[in-house]
Amino acid sequence: MQHSSPETWKRVAGLARRRRHFISMTSADFRNRVDSHLAAGRQREALIVLDEWRLQSPGQIEPELLHARIELGNGQFREARRRLVEAAGTAECPARLVAETLRHLRLFVAHDAMIEWAGKYPDRPAIAAVDQAEAAKMLSAIGAQELALDWAREAVAKAPGNDSCRSTHALVLGFGGDFGAARDELEPIARKPHGLAMAHWQLSQLGRQTVESNHVDRLRERLRHCADARDRAFLEFALFKEMDDLGDVDGAWAALAQGCQTTRNRLPYNRLARQRLYDAIIQRFPTMREAQASVEDGPVPIFIVGMHRSGTTLVERILGAHAEVFDYGESQRLSNALRLGANHYCSQLLDAELVASVNRLDHSSVARNFLSEGRTRFGSARYVTEKMPGNFQLIGFIRNALPQARVIHVCRDPMDLCFANLREYFVDGVRYSNSMEDVAHFHAQYRRLMRHWHACYPGFVLDVNYEDLVSDPAAESKRLYEFCGLDWSPQAIDMSANAGKAVNTLSTVQVRSSINTRSVGRWRPYATWLEPLRLLLEPDRV
Repeated sequence: MQHSSPETWKRVAGLARRRRHFISMTSADFRNRVDSHLAAGRQREALIVLDEWRLQSPGQIEPELLHARIELGNGQFREARRRLVEAAGTAECPARLVAETLRHLRLFVAHDAMIEWAGKYPDRPAIAAVDQAEAAKMLSAIGAQELALDWAREAVAKAPGNDSCRSTHALVLGFGGDFGAARDELEPIARKPHGLAMAHWQLSQLGRQTVESNHVDRLRERLRHCADARDRAFLEFALFKEMDDLGDVDGAWAALAQGCQTTRNRLPYNRLARQRLYDAIIQRFPTMREAQASVEDGPVPIFIVGMHRSGTTLVERILGAHAEVFDYGESQRLSNALRLGANHYCSQLLDAELVASVNRLDHSSVARNFLSEGRTRFGSARYVTEKMPGNFQLIGFIRNALPQARVIHVCRDPMDLCFANLREYFVDGVRYSNSMEDVAHFHAQYRRLMRHWHACYPGFVLDVNYEDLVSDPAAESKRLYEFCGLDWSPQAIDMSANAGKAVNTLSTVQVRSSINTRSVGRWRPYATWLEPLRLLLEPDRV
């Protein structure tokens, strides 16, 4: 009979002691132990603790969240996403982790899983009000407006005095077009001496201010006592909007210049990195490989691209008026399909590694991943729009993976376009939009890339001029419909026909009115201050 060595017995005894130690640990203890190992760079030990945690508490989502985070950090994007989506479908999630779970699913652009999971979560009464409000904001961001509104209402009911919950409720109401109810939520917050700064900005966006009804004095008073940079930006852009409405261009420009400076200090734009990224795209495309066969079991994608504030939302509303078109809004579904193909995560739509991966991507797999995500919303629609403006960077990928797609590029007068970017506060951060030099640089790079796509793929992209569209909407919308293979009807340009649809972008107010030319030439009252921008853009105005 063979006897075990003393060393073996020591190892067994050590494992037994460790197991007894783990048995006495709570979920908080496990999480702290994992975090401690990861902070010290001991990933192997962290994974051992996670395995023990699963043994002690099988079917819990928390260890899967942590494991997915480790996989993501190791460049295992596919594995991390698969783990999270599977866990969301089977694991038990305590109320304290609801917001964190949705945040992870959104990071992986798992929209269907988010909607299904939130729709059937069994213990909503136990969720903290602020977490439920955050969850509502995330659901709204992916277009699940009815579910988001339901969650937001519950959050306010739980904590009627919580300004953050009421602000989120107002945000979702505004996206749905209920501007009166949104104002009712926001006004009590804004009347407080130190009320939520974002509420002031939201109020300014909900309609045009008048001499008889505005908040200019209140905003100035609030700014006097505000030190936080993010809060100041909200207030400064709100002040610009209201003074612009009132026609006080001197005061409006002063507020805008300060708001841009505040934001630029916090979110600087890297011109060299942008230029190098577009250099890499131009060098890689067109690839030596021809476009592969498209996936036939999905809708025809219609990509609407351009710079922010170019009119992409208006174009989507016009196309979405057709019965066979589902207007999906903005998402990172395409970028996510590329990340899955390359097994690489990036926080932006595109980075250098994704560009470098193009020749090793399985483009059919990219197409399947793109067309399969979002079916909870678009169902059996024959056409689905995707209006993420920045997808202009991905047109080469679209041509390779989805050659059946339609790509519509919305152009606009450079001065109006760049000023429209300067004048808006992008809550999620559009780094180039906070100085004339930066926005002009980005505009030049964007135009350079669009010229490249047109040269590479003649006829694949339709240019639509915003000024032509608002001046003669019937003629231009017919051209749009013909390009997409759709039958046109006058309903296409009747904005009141689909006024009830949610719009979760900054254009939610503008696109609910009839098509008009009010935004054409908006830069001209500020021509004196914008002269440096005009000179910078002169080459692109030829």
